[in-house]
Amino acid sequence: MKKLIILSTLICMSFLYSDTKILFYLNPAPIEISEWIKSNIKKENKKSKEIFNAIEKIKKLDEKTPAQISKKLLKNEYKKFLHPTLGGFLAIYGGYIDYSDLNGQISFPLRHTKSKLYLIITPNIKLIKVKGNTISHKELDKSEKENTQIYLFEKKEDKNNQFYWHVSKQETTNDKIINPLSVVILTKPKNLYVSTGDFISNDNKQLILPKNIYVINNNQNSKILLNFMNIKNFFEPIEIEDKKISDILFQKMITNN
Repeated sequence: MKKLIILSTLICMSFLYSDTKILFYLNPAPIEISEWIKSNIKKENKKSKEIFNAIEKIKKLDEKTPAQISKKLLKNEYKKFLHPTLGGFLAIYGGYIDYSDLNGQISFPLRHTKSKLYLIITPNIKLIKVKGNTISHKELDKSEKENTQIYLFEKKEDKNNQFYWHVSKQETTNDKIINPLSVVILTKPKNLYVSTGDFISNDNKQLILPKNIYVINNNQNSKILLNFMNIKNFFEPIEIEDKKISDILFQKMITNN
């Protein structure tokens, strides 16, 4: 049975990414930042109250001995409230649109050469037209300035030739134009948590971002998706093809031109 589990894991993880792309994951929030989650819950929201009370209840249960409560049950209940669904988050880049899958994966064809990327988290954007349906550029919604966060991912190399990502939070200025080197995740900033600092990487031609983007909640995501339907036709959906190479290897390719 153990061999079967190990083999299944290898099959799931053994993908060959032959095309150059941007690849990143939305990850479950680690327990270490649960206090941060708790402090940012708005008590006036009914669902938030339930989560707040559940966390308090779980922490009280954690004080009991193993004879009083199952550790496994405790762990599962904790995950239930701290790990919202990873799938269904909408992201755009370079005229493309993608949705995070059940594992939180989002990917795009890489359309720029610089080893840097802006990650913008905001619930809404505006498309500026020059004539008819010809789009000039994308802009941030001025009314959502307080609901916008921007992070800069820069790939660097230290004196020991070790590559790493330097992630920093950027100030939200009055400049509404969205930088072309940006991936925009359309959601409320309070739904995601991005760790800043340095993260080890390698000399990969693809932009594989560190696993420092965590899902806290998916509040109002359905409403945000509905609002996006008005401009969805201006973006090309990402299409991915899985091709079996061997018994344990798959080639995963974005087929968009």
